[in-house]
Amino acid sequence: MEKEVYEVLDKIEKNGFKAYLVGGYVRDYVRKVKTSDIDIATNAKVLDLIKIFDSYNIKPTLYGNVFLKYNNMDFEITTFRKELSYKDNRKPCNIEYVNTYNEDILRRDFTINSLYMDKNGNIIDLLNGRRDIHKKIIRSVLEPDVKIKEDTLRIMRAIRFAVSLNFKLDEKLKQAIINNREALYNLSYERKKEELLKIFTSNNKKYAIRLLNELDLLKYLEIDNISVILKTNDIIGIWANIIDIDKTKYPFTKYERSLIKDIQTASLLDINNNMVMYKYGPYVLGIICDIKGLNKRKILKKYNSLPIKDKSEINIDPNTITSITDNKNIKIKDIYSSIETNILNGNLNNCEKDIKKFLNGNF
Repeated sequence: MEKEVYEVLDKIEKNGFKAYLVGGYVRDYVRKVKTSDIDIATNAKVLDLIKIFDSYNIKPTLYGNVFLKYNNMDFEITTFRKELSYKDNRKPCNIEYVNTYNEDILRRDFTINSLYMDKNGNIIDLLNGRRDIHKKIIRSVLEPDVKIKEDTLRIMRAIRFAVSLNFKLDEKLKQAIINNREALYNLSYERKKEELLKIFTSNNKKYAIRLLNELDLLKYLEIDNISVILKTNDIIGIWANIIDIDKTKYPFTKYERSLIKDIQTASLLDINNNMVMYKYGPYVLGIICDIKGLNKRKILKKYNSLPIKDKSEINIDPNTITSITDNKNIKIKDIYSSIETNILNGNLNNCEKDIKKFLNGNF
């Protein structure tokens, strides 16, 4: 246990409260894996925690927990609670603070995340979480059908943990996922995207494909062509091949949408063509090579040999073009396009003298 982790737990206890590490930190401790996922459960309330850590960077949330920055380490500290009801199969809307971990433990998702550990490294394991970690199995806390109905995101978390840890899903949990998979339609696209990002960037992609297909989740996640995740490690390249960017409700930035659109469009073209190479550039070309199994080195070598790679590299300035083509009702954009095409096709040298001659003879 890191010194800072011990100190945070110790500070809370010295102020008269109980405090335990919980979740991913303890799970990874049992697995002998180092982690930066530091969650603490305590019977201290938010105002108590603010008072205890008043000289540190501490931020309360609306959900009865705080984020603490302690000596450059990040902690999430949550008050013991039981969740009495949920809204929209996702968010607990009625909670009750409790004084011990005995009830707090029941709101956890899977037994592998239900271990509590005190500052001395003593592990509290009421639900056989250590056994499931050693057996490499994802098992639900309480009845899986109930837990997934409470929070549909647990379907995605189950897949993610199975893939990232290389664990199996308990058969009851599998059946509960199948029984409730239609609820994925109602889960926010932002949360689905977050979980899929972690799944698609895992080193265990073959297992991810197998699970998503076995549980028949693709339809409900509104994705397709899932085998593509084996062909590229680029997440934008993956998204470009599993969604229709013009129709999807998954959230992307304007820049991400532009890249995805370019990949989807360029994949239908001949990327050996100079104009296609020039227009879409090495990033898009590299992804298409990955997806189609083309010789990336050869394609990028050809790209690097193009006479120009951007309009700014054309050896003539706009004022000179305007002086030659003035009063001819031709847009300068169209003139540049003609110059680009002829340079890239080898019909025009990229030097001012030859470009002037070309303009005088064609415009």
